[in-house]
Amino acid sequence: MVLAKWTPKAEWETLRHEMDRWFERALPTVFGHEEEGDKARWPRLDVHETEAAYVVETDLPGMTAEAITVEMEGHYLVVKGERRMAREEGETKRTERAFGTFYRKVALPEMAKFEEADAKYENGVLTVTVPKGEAEKAKTITVKAA
Repeated sequence: MVLAKWTPKAEWETLRHEMDRWFERALPTVFGHEEEGDKARWPRLDVHETEAAYVVETDLPGMTAEAITVEMEGHYLVVKGERRMAREEGETKRTERAFGTFYRKVALPEMAKFEEADAKYENGVLTVTVPKGEAEKAKTITVKAA
């Protein structure tokens, strides 16, 4: 009989990944995905962190800055808008590009300074930069004897 070392951390990581996959497939509209199946979300976005800020980059090709709205809801960054199809006269044979309204909501840490956020749209990419604030420091409460 072979004994294997049990690692609870690995078990929890596996469970977390499986739950993430289940939620993304079972509840797609909760995560901003309006289409059925395993089709990609539109628009696609990346979130990364620098020493000074959180940066959200979203691919929005073929749009104008006026057609894009960026909002803050609590500690969520919301990117929404509408991309309209420019059709020429005649019958459409094939459409693969995404058109219509979109809504993406991304949670950022509560220490993000949303009031100082900056949004720029250049070459089909929306870049939203949200500066970091100071993290709340732990507060010690003195226990008094009764």
